Amino acid sequence: MTRRAGHGTIAAMVGPDRLTDVNRDYDRAAADFIAWYLGEATQIKSPRTLVRETCLRFAAHGVPLQKFSALLLMLHPDHFGVSHRWNRAAPAEIKSGRGSYAIWNSPVLQDSPYGEIYRGAAALRRRLEPPHARIDYAVLQEYADDRATDYVIMHLPFSDGGRHAAAFATDRPGGFTLAELKLMDAMLPHMARQSELLTLRYLTTTLLDTYVGRHAGERVLTGQIRRGSGETIRAVVWLSDLRGFTPLSERLPGADLIALLNAYFDCVGGAIEAGGGEILKFVGDAVLAIFPLTDGDALPAVSRAALAAALRAREGLAKLRAVPGGSALDFGTALHVGEVLYGNIGTASRLDFTVIGPTVNLTARIESLTSSMGEPILLSAELARSLGAGIESAGRHRVKGVAEPVEVFRPARTR
Repeated sequence: MTRRAGHGTIAAMVGPDRLTDVNRDYDRAAADFIAWYLGEATQIKSPRTLVRETCLRFAAHGVPLQKFSALLLMLHPDHFGVSHRWNRAAPAEIKSGRGSYAIWNSPVLQDSPYGEIYRGAAALRRRLEPPHARIDYAVLQEYADDRATDYVIMHLPFSDGGRHAAAFATDRPGGFTLAELKLMDAMLPHMARQSELLTLRYLTTTLLDTYVGRHAGERVLTGQIRRGSGETIRAVVWLSDLRGFTPLSERLPGADLIALLNAYFDCVGGAIEAGGGEILKFVGDAVLAIFPLTDGDALPAVSRAALAAALRAREGLAKLRAVPGGSALDFGTALHVGEVLYGNIGTASRLDFTVIGPTVNLTARIESLTSSMGEPILLSAELARSLGAGIESAGRHRVKGVAEPVEVFRPARTR
């Protein structure tokens, strides 16, 4: 049976005249659950842990859960939601997955029990064992093949009105009892409240990671939010920039230009993150990143990681040039090392967590040389000294704002 949103979920599934038959043990179990959600559960820091502990608690109260899953919708640029799945066969383990936007409108999702919840149902129950079996969704056949006898999915009521859901399955002959169904229904608001708090923290962290970078996001979450706050750190600074972007932007249609920029950022950003660096910002078609030197990090190792990332980004150039409009695409990368001020800069209402200082300025000047010299990668003398072998001088050159010519280096060319 499917019921539209409202109160009395269990009454709709089993009939209001049968609710008086519910086992009296329900009251004791419900009281214990509520006390737990209001007490210990508030200290849980992740949705995965909340799902596991909730399922173990159901089992401790005699509810014969075989499987449980929660689908939580997310505000995320790459996926619409996250699922957490528990299985009695591995009770300490939670399997999590992300739902890509590519499947949002597909039959896999929309023609499923969750599709009914998304379209407004408060709950849906399906018996999976003869003679009352009703297997009208493909996913239910998977449950039946795993000897499940009863399946219930319910709307998890978040304050945002989103269509989140929790699904329960058992393999006990006869399925769930009325007391068990009522307990599930009674626990939904408490489960939803804790899930929403954890989801909001996850969303906050994810959005900060996405828009300001993982390490910067961590700093913001720990309270470094005042304008002017920051610290001096030592880091390898990366700056890369597309060549000939202005003519490209005038020639390409908007959609093709955005696709090309995203492909370029994927190429460069993927190499940076794989090498342990952090992207701080995109400035038009430029990428500013750092490879921080934290306690115990040796400069040669971090310098090698940054140079390896620059070389890896160059390896992706052929694929980048296959993108429509990118046949002549190229970019230059500059690497320098030194102290930078890492912190909050901006107006009272719009802050940017970034790095500034002479080290960043010189990196920008060296990056401008990559274009005028036709060099794909240039390194400062300070970075070159930490690398030792495998590099060569590319000469001394005048750069804006520096009195004396600056010697720059490049990866050694094969003779």
